[in-house]
Amino acid sequence: MANEHNFEAPERFIVGTVGRPGERAFYLQVVSAGEIVTAGLEKAEVAALAEGLQVLLQQVAVNDEAPIEPVLVDSAPLETPFAEDFRVSELSVAWDGQHVIVEAGGSGTTDESVGRMRVALTVPATHAFVSRAEKVVAAGRPPCVLCGLPADPGGHVCPRLN
Repeated sequence: MANEHNFEAPERFIVGTVGRPGERAFYLQVVSAGEIVTAGLEKAEVAALAEGLQVLLQQVAVNDEAPIEPVLVDSAPLETPFAEDFRVSELSVAWDGQHVIVEAGGSGTTDESVGRMRVALTVPATHAFVSRAEKVVAAGRPPCVLCGLPADPGGHVCPRLN
């Protein structure tokens, strides 16, 4: 059974985390008209989504002559309490001529259920999402100065020192 959620201009569309750097769980969350949908995903998927949206925005800017109105980046935490409605296994972005469309789908909490969300965003809201997503991804563990791999606060076994 599919749990499909469609959002046109939601109140919030954000990425957030729970946990300490190195142990964080990443979530996409949509809030609209009292409905909250939360989907779990990986850090690499967040980075890829932000990059894909950035590329799409650059392509749209070539064809869009209207000035982009600034939007404040939503820096508030995820809405709580929440439960993971589904785990993302596919992401796509598209442009419908007026809105950026983000679609995410994946497996739900039971083996038979499938979750899916479709979110239509304005260009300014997409810029705000990308800005927050990039900050969330960058807020992880700092890279080792020698090898570039993530270093824990107590250090790590660096392959360059071998």
